[in-house]
Amino acid sequence: MTPELQARLENCKTLPSPPGVATQIITLANDPEADIQKISKVMALDPAITAKVLRLANSPLYARRSKVASLPQAVVVLGLNATISLALSFSLLKSWRDDQAEDGLDYPLFWRRALLGATVGRALAEALRMKNAEELFLTCLLQDIGMLALARAMPGLYAPLGKEQLRHARVIDVERAALETDHAAVGGWLLKTWNFPETIEQGVAGSHDPARVPAVHPNAAFVRCVHVAGAIAEHFLAGADGGDLQTVAAAAERHLRLGKADLGAVMQKVAEAIPEIEQIFDAKILAQTQAESILEDAREALMLRSLQSLQAVSQLQDHADSLEARTRELEESSRRDGLTGLFNRRYLDEFLAAASRHARQTGEPLSVAFADLDGFKGVNDTYGHRAGDHVLIATARLLQGNVRSSDIVARYGGEEFVVVFPNTDRQTARAICERIVRACANARHDVETDPSALTVTISIGTATADPMSGLDTVEALLAAADKALYAAKLGGRNRAVPFDLVA
Repeated sequence: MTPELQARLENCKTLPSPPGVATQIITLANDPEADIQKISKVMALDPAITAKVLRLANSPLYARRSKVASLPQAVVVLGLNATISLALSFSLLKSWRDDQAEDGLDYPLFWRRALLGATVGRALAEALRMKNAEELFLTCLLQDIGMLALARAMPGLYAPLGKEQLRHARVIDVERAALETDHAAVGGWLLKTWNFPETIEQGVAGSHDPARVPAVHPNAAFVRCVHVAGAIAEHFLAGADGGDLQTVAAAAERHLRLGKADLGAVMQKVAEAIPEIEQIFDAKILAQTQAESILEDAREALMLRSLQSLQAVSQLQDHADSLEARTRELEESSRRDGLTGLFNRRYLDEFLAAASRHARQTGEPLSVAFADLDGFKGVNDTYGHRAGDHVLIATARLLQGNVRSSDIVARYGGEEFVVVFPNTDRQTARAICERIVRACANARHDVETDPSALTVTISIGTATADPMSGLDTVEALLAAADKALYAAKLGGRNRAVPFDLVA
């Protein structure tokens, strides 16, 4: 996204923004200590949201035998994270649907696609045994939020497209021709600005190009689900005028390893869920003929296997999914640094090895940065290790907040960090690292023993492996970045130095 477009978006007075209750819910989504009492208290501020959450908890989608009569009970039924995601969905959708400008965007089509995509995303999550089905619902609902922003900041951008706004490949072509970016990237930027959880931000940013998030990234499967949900929603809305089940099935197989028969089951579940979703969200998603088309597609796909084979495969899949889920949980906990929550040294080594192989095979550049806090020993000696831990945690958040969703940040050891920039040239890596240096220099850390704010700067060395660099191994790339970091320290600290200016 160009600086000019970003400035225009930031200065747009009519840009959609989260309402007050939604802002509080976003804060809860980022609060690891959020509990039933906190979410219930916030949701109680909006009786309409409370009523919809209770209605959903009692709907056939959750198949409860006993009636859910209170908000805390609904949170227990739905789960804390699911309740937060659904409450946010209700709040944002109501706010933005009530505020539609005359700017060329086909709002009825936009909201039908958003709700249908969200319904498909939830069905995909259930089919793939993903635990974050409602978070995926919210992300799919917001995957085209960048179009709302661009419609306000660039009035008339979508007007020439008319009904072609349904074809998102065509929409993206128009956006890139006019702005050198697309609404997925703008949506990711917007959600990051609003402090949405990283998983949702990445899902929106990669909704049309899931390759933005490398296959080895922990959120890769989530992002690919959002992408496939959008493709299925577009197919359903196009119907006989241009829907292509074979193309959709190929995308589901390629990105999610979801066979055509399993896709048919998802379609059938979507068709069954649509009436309930329409009632809960007070919106019409599909015409009757389109809903019948979904069932026809589902029947066509489901004819490929018999009931006997379905039962056998389901039993085997349940067992495999159970083992896979437990394995993923263990793997995720083993990937993270206990203090900062960043990736640890072990996962960094694995990711770098995979990223390096990919870069050599494709010829894409791969950049890394070694970062080290300046004078950190003095922080521990003067203020104590508790203050030092506070600085490390704050620095970790700052690093994550100033890199892109496709980048990886890891704690290398002590006060050292490593950032990996896949498919990134040396100029871009240097620009990002200089931004990090400025952000660290401007950050203030409050410590208990001193009422004044503490400042801790950072030094960074960067290196890039490309066909011309000669840095053809991970070891050589890290050594080059380390050498550049040493030069940054010798040069006065509080700076980013690239290896090509040192060697």
